[in-house]
Order: sequence, then structure tokens, then C-alpha cells
Amino acid sequence: MKSESRAYDLGEFGLIGCIRKLFPEIDLTDDCALIKTPESSEMILTIDAGIRGTHFPADSKFMLDAGWRTMAGAVSDINASGGHAISALLALQIPEDFLLADFDDFIRGVREFVDWSNVPLHGGNITRGLDFSATVSVIGSVKKRIGRGGAKPGQVLFVSGTVGGSEMGRMIAVGEISQNSVPKEIADGLISRYMRPTPPLGLGEKLAEVGVSAMIDISDGLLADTAHIAETSGVGIIIDLDKLPLHPGLVKLAEILNIDSAQIAPISGEEFELIGTIPAENFAQAREIALKMDSDLTIIGETSSNSGIQKIREGEGVDFDYVGWRHF
Repeated sequence: MKSESRAYDLGEFGLIGCIRKLFPEIDLTDDCALIKTPESSEMILTIDAGIRGTHFPADSKFMLDAGWRTMAGAVSDINASGGHAISALLALQIPEDFLLADFDDFIRGVREFVDWSNVPLHGGNITRGLDFSATVSVIGSVKKRIGRGGAKPGQVLFVSGTVGGSEMGRMIAVGEISQNSVPKEIADGLISRYMRPTPPLGLGEKLAEVGVSAMIDISDGLLADTAHIAETSGVGIIIDLDKLPLHPGLVKLAEILNIDSAQIAPISGEEFELIGTIPAENFAQAREIALKMDSDLTIIGETSSNSGIQKIREGEGVDFDYVGWRHF
């Protein structure tokens, strides 16, 4: 049973003291942090917000994982730009009823991600507000930035890793699928995929060196994020849904619940895998790099001189009423 003590009652400097216990390496005595950037590189910046009850479940049992997840989403953006994350800042908004135990769990989750990713946290800010939220700013270095707008007709579309597990994990975590209907091992694995994603950090930087023309991470969903590439690049993209590399947990659960995994995987958001386009002749080299980094790349479509996204399955065009997450 968690203590009912409120984080709010410790005040700003009391909470900073809690953070200092887990991050003794951070100099929290000044308002600015000093970092070194690699030579012959440019700086890239990103910012991402996580709000309790919107971007992760409100249940206290998920707060440890929410700390990890909030960091992962922001750092993933640097990876998808072909960059290397070198520093992160964390801004927290604390409501009056927020438990100190939940605060401690969240910060421990941040600590675990920092240790896993080797992306240091250099500081941040704490303020009070109506809801708990965490905003992460990440600074990265990049030698060749890859955006969404470089795709050309006649290239192949690829995705890293597997897809579909995050959405199934979300549905179990929030109760849309009863955990009683799912074997514990499968449920735990899918919830972990949703709450503790492991972006293929470093892969984006390596792919930028071998001819990737456009790239984005899966945050809103594979269909939605591929559409961002198509629109920004001014190309059409054909996606073969039969070629999507499905998360093993999704495949197993789809069989148990008699649902169509091909309806889940294309809209599954916050996978934080990479989607990109590359000349066909460069793909084998790109995949070899991915395999050496304990990931994989799968060709799931191609670009064309048309516009928009065309989805095919068993050779026939298909449509989806819902293509991915929308913020509003």
C-alpha cells in the first residue's frame, strides 16, 4: 500500500531533494546546464509532453513505467531525425493531490530510462498545476539530419522491429480488454511494450549514412505517420498490410480473442519504431546495419508519383475508418 503523503506538501525544493537522491550527478545549483556538443555536428532539439490520463494511464501502478515512457517518446524523435541524443531536461507539473509515492515512482522510471539509454538528464523545472504532466526537452547532435520530406518516387518503404504490440498493451492496461481473458505472460509482455517502449536508439543515425531519404518514428500510428511522410515529401505511398512485421504478443492474442491483427497493427501508436524510405538498392545494407544492432528492417511498401496513402491487402485496396492517434 502506497503512503498517502502528498508530493505537493514537500514544496519545490523538497521535491528537488527527492530527485537529487536518484540523480546525484546533476548540478541543480544553477538555472542553466552546460553541455558539450560534438565537433562537425549540428544541434537538433525536440520537446514532448506526457499528461497523466491522456498519454499514460492514471492508475498509480503505472507511474514507474510512465517515467520511462515519457523519456522514451522524446528521445525517439532525435533517433528518427538521424541524430544522437546528448542531453534531456524534464519539466514537471504537480497537482495538490499527487502522491509523493507516485512522484518517486515516476522519477525512478526516468532514472531507469537514463541508465538504459545513456542519455543524461541535466536538469528541469517543477511547478504546481491542476494535472500531473511531464514535459521532456531533448538536445541532440546530428551530422546528416533526416526529415519527413525527402522521399522520392520509386523507393521502398520500411519499418523497424515489429508493430501492433503497443496498441494491444494499451487496451489491456486501460481495461478495454479484460486481463482475465489473456494469459498473464502475454498480457505482461504487451503492457510492457506499451508502457516501456525501447526505441532502436542509434539506428536512425546509422541509417542516415546509407541513403535513407525520409524517416519518422511511429508515435501516432503506422498509417498516420506514413501519411506524414507522403504529404511532406509530395509522393504517394502504397502499404502492403500483409507484409507488416507483427509483434508476437499481438499474433498470440489475436488467435485467442479471434480478432484480426491486421486491423490493429496499422493504427498502433507509440511503438517508437522507425518508418523510412530508401532506394531499393540500398536496403540490404540498411538491413544489415539493423541486424547488427539487434533490430530488423522489413519492406512494407513503396513510393509512387501519385499522392496520399494506398493500403492493400491480399492484392486489393482496403480502407480504415481510424488511422491513428489525434491530439485534438
